[in-house]
Amino acid sequence: MTPIGERPLFTRDYDDPARFEPAPGSSYIYGVTSEPRSEFALSLPRRFGSVKFVEIREGETGTFETNVVGHERVPTRRRAPLQEFVNALGDGVVYLDITGLGHATWAPIVRICIEAGRPLRVIYLEPDTYNESPAPEAGHIFDLSDRIEGIAPIPLFASLDDRAEDEFCFVPLLGFEGVRFSHMLNEVQPLAKKVYPVIGVPGFRPHYPLDAYLGNATPLEKYKAARNLRFARSNCPFSLFYALEDIRDRYPGQQIKVGLIGTKPHALGAILFALAHAEEVEIVYDNVKRKVGRTTGTARCLVYGVSDFLRPIRKAAA
Repeated sequence: MTPIGERPLFTRDYDDPARFEPAPGSSYIYGVTSEPRSEFALSLPRRFGSVKFVEIREGETGTFETNVVGHERVPTRRRAPLQEFVNALGDGVVYLDITGLGHATWAPIVRICIEAGRPLRVIYLEPDTYNESPAPEAGHIFDLSDRIEGIAPIPLFASLDDRAEDEFCFVPLLGFEGVRFSHMLNEVQPLAKKVYPVIGVPGFRPHYPLDAYLGNATPLEKYKAARNLRFARSNCPFSLFYALEDIRDRYPGQQIKVGLIGTKPHALGAILFALAHAEEVEIVYDNVKRKVGRTTGTARCLVYGVSDFLRPIRKAAA
């Protein structure tokens, strides 16, 4: 296994988000939620007049709305409308700010851009803090989610490969919510010895990795999964990609089921891994309903050179 320090990463890190500058003639896609960090994009148009800013508004399941003429409503479960939307952005660099967008919206756009060979940079603004639960308990240290909608495929990432329990590994990307981890374990029903949880180390804050472990302690103990713990930088999709590769190399020919519970950068790494190894990977997502005002403040701005990392790929059935 090659040490992570010797593997290439494709991230630009801005301690001061105001120092980030999109390229002239580019497009910047974003969404705004109740989290202050998602409003970063709103400060950019007056500074960068040559950039096309595209606001996405998430509505009913399976679609999003935009301010692009002719693409006011874009279905996400079919490639053609997404391809037409991306083509309407022009030929410049596409910046996709996933901070205020749900997985079911940004992941299909990533897929379309990679398949089309578009220059793609993914933006992520770290929160300053997560809101703590008013009554902290095991599996519920932070007040992040209202409810779990249930396991359902992310658009363009459905898998029809239903493997027996001894033919797949389950890799949950852990956050602070042990309840979500337990729910996924009940749904996926993996063999205990083939559960490989991933925790973000280092975390956005020094104590977050310990918080993640404690928040998931009950299911980790039930499945004796702590012995299989793996680690990847919490704000680095490429670090997570390499961790998944190491697990894949350990179990050649096995399917890798990746559970999206943790950070968005880790979710991005899982999506890139699924694009690179489409026949071997299933993305598992519980479609959680996020809590209003779940974070406060804005910390660093991360810019991920996704198209530099993952070259154009062939289209796969989804």
